[in-house]
Amino acid sequence: MRRIALVNQKGGVGKTTTAVNLAAGLASLGKRTLIIDLDPQSNTTINFGLRPHELKLTTYSILVAGVPPTQVIRQIAPNLFLIPASIDLAGAEMELSTQIGREQILRDAMKEVTDYDYCLVDCPPSLGILNVNGLTFVDEVFIPMQCEFFAMHGLSLLVRTIEIVKKRLNPNLAVTGVIPCMYDVRKGLSREIVREIEGHFGPKVFRTRVRTNVRLAEAPSHGKTIFDYAPDSYGAEDFLSLAREVAGLPPEPVPVAVPVAVPAAAPVPEVAEAPPPAGVPAPDVTPIN
Repeated sequence: MRRIALVNQKGGVGKTTTAVNLAAGLASLGKRTLIIDLDPQSNTTINFGLRPHELKLTTYSILVAGVPPTQVIRQIAPNLFLIPASIDLAGAEMELSTQIGREQILRDAMKEVTDYDYCLVDCPPSLGILNVNGLTFVDEVFIPMQCEFFAMHGLSLLVRTIEIVKKRLNPNLAVTGVIPCMYDVRKGLSREIVREIEGHFGPKVFRTRVRTNVRLAEAPSHGKTIFDYAPDSYGAEDFLSLAREVAGLPPEPVPVAVPVAVPAAAPVPEVAEAPPPAGVPAPDVTPIN
């Protein structure tokens, strides 16, 4: 099972949108995918049409109450499963602060959960104990990055946190992917930012650019993934492409237009000139010298 955390301490970069729709894309490819909502804002949970305040078992139950994850996992769709979150997670940082080994609670709890192809963790936009739990549990980190001017600002702090967790808690941890999000094909700035990101991360930057798309912004309010809400949109096209890239599959072939044979035009029959009416002299067509 590949365990991947989606992390960025900056808010509004498309992290949750990426987590939800990447998970749905992988599930559509036949990959059993589990997504863990580790954010007290519970945006991933809401995106799947659930109401966090009505849930009795969430990630808080696993981290603080010691409930087995198998009792918390919910099936959302074929091949797609969720461990939801609630606002109770906001108090988990304080409640866990006195526990020994608090950074490894999620990893220890998830040891028996192995029957999935992918496990994605949507981490909160901060660098506290919840994020450290997520980073200690996973082996890979994907960083969604907005294609705007401030994309690289604060990135050094995130990379330093990942390196500290790698050194002290999880030697297998590595940044394996950077996802350019909110890419506006009309702006030269987007292309410049992608070049800057590629200069910093090299081949770790995914080829897929998740384009700015209004359908992606609308889908969460309907409690649906982009594949359920607008399957023919650019957003669905981009996240399916990203899912194929993550899964190591070749890009989906672009349909080639087949030329349609146009039948040859039928010859136009010659129409004989009608003779002049009786009593009307024929026109004089003698050439003039």
